[in-house]
Amino acid sequence: MKIFGISAPYTGSGKTTVTLALLSRLKNSTSVKIGPDYIDKSLHSTVSGINPYNLDRWLQGPGYKNIFLSSIANFDYAVIEGVMGLYDSGSPMKLNSIYYFRRMNIPYILVVDVYKVAESGYYIAKSFITGLCIGVIINNYAGERHLEMVSKPFLDHGIKILGAIPRRKEFELPERHLGLSTDAPEGNIRKIAMKVSEFLNLDFLEDLPEIKPEPADLFAPDQTSGKYNIYIAKDSAFNFYYEDSIETLRRIGEVHYFSPLKNEVPEDADFIYLGGGYPELFSGELSRNFKTLDYIRNFSESGKIIVGECGGLMYMESAIETPNGRNKLLGIFEGLVKENGKLTISYTQMKVIKDTPLFKRNDIVRGHEFHYSSIVDYGEKSMLMEIGRGIDGMDGLISVNSFGSYSHFSLSRYSKRLLNSLKNSI
Repeated sequence: MKIFGISAPYTGSGKTTVTLALLSRLKNSTSVKIGPDYIDKSLHSTVSGINPYNLDRWLQGPGYKNIFLSSIANFDYAVIEGVMGLYDSGSPMKLNSIYYFRRMNIPYILVVDVYKVAESGYYIAKSFITGLCIGVIINNYAGERHLEMVSKPFLDHGIKILGAIPRRKEFELPERHLGLSTDAPEGNIRKIAMKVSEFLNLDFLEDLPEIKPEPADLFAPDQTSGKYNIYIAKDSAFNFYYEDSIETLRRIGEVHYFSPLKNEVPEDADFIYLGGGYPELFSGELSRNFKTLDYIRNFSESGKIIVGECGGLMYMESAIETPNGRNKLLGIFEGLVKENGKLTISYTQMKVIKDTPLFKRNDIVRGHEFHYSSIVDYGEKSMLMEIGRGIDGMDGLISVNSFGSYSHFSLSRYSKRLLNSLKNSI
């Protein structure tokens, strides 16, 4: 197989658009998103038809490389989309794109947005052109004369230009909150990807080395079971999941999906996983779907395990307050969620002060928080924030065996704990 990365000097340069364009042209290809982002990789899936993995050693721990290699092993091409700018991560440890590219010897393409520059584009980009850079893609040029001015310094310095994308309104991907949106019709995303791909030259693929990933087994024999019925909420309100978390659950049991928005209920469930998403956008519908609400409440009261992350935690609280009013939800916890316009985004680190189905007292847990909401909840919490905001410096609400966190996690780090908790809860 062949593997390469996509990066840029700064965020908003067009990395995702280029990644989608390449995926639309490459047969039997997959993608990987560096960092904790859910939205970009959902757009990748729209074009490739494959559920991509994330690459994030903060969340995944020492097993990140094996997770990565396992995710790409059965494909002919893997496109690795970087996070923010090449050297950016905004984190307490090296989590930027160049770290992963260098660590695993991944060649990369630099996307250069030239909307406000001409010849200066090269001088901005040259600090981001390392020995692993195989060339640049010029994005957002205004016309042929502009493209000539932008291109000349790159060519004069021997930098290959692998494509040039003109500035067109029709190439813009929709945005929501911070970053791109999952709300656009899938047909529109695929159409944009195909149109942009016409401006790319794929000859560089011939010079890429063939590699054969040889991942180690991610799961020890005592971490697998297969006998548990696992139900995952999956619809427009709940769709933020890490693929390595889903694979972890597949090893533990049989994975099924249900939609709270469609008032669906699991059948003979042993474990319910409520992931992140946008429940605040659908709180009215969710509050009226009594069949689902009653089932999950009874499931929680019975002592079976529920894990809710961010949007899942919001759904587990008593109500969500939006500009359109207050809607009652599960009430497993007694807090109130308030939608607001203030972004909370951070890697998180927590010290566990009370045992939960996933974590044990004194564990140090790493996660990621991303939301435009706040929670007022004075209930018992199991984790003390060391990095990040959480809920007033705490996180990890507990009710019987129901656990809710404002942070997202990679379950691949905690599969053995979860399996043991399932054994004890049934």
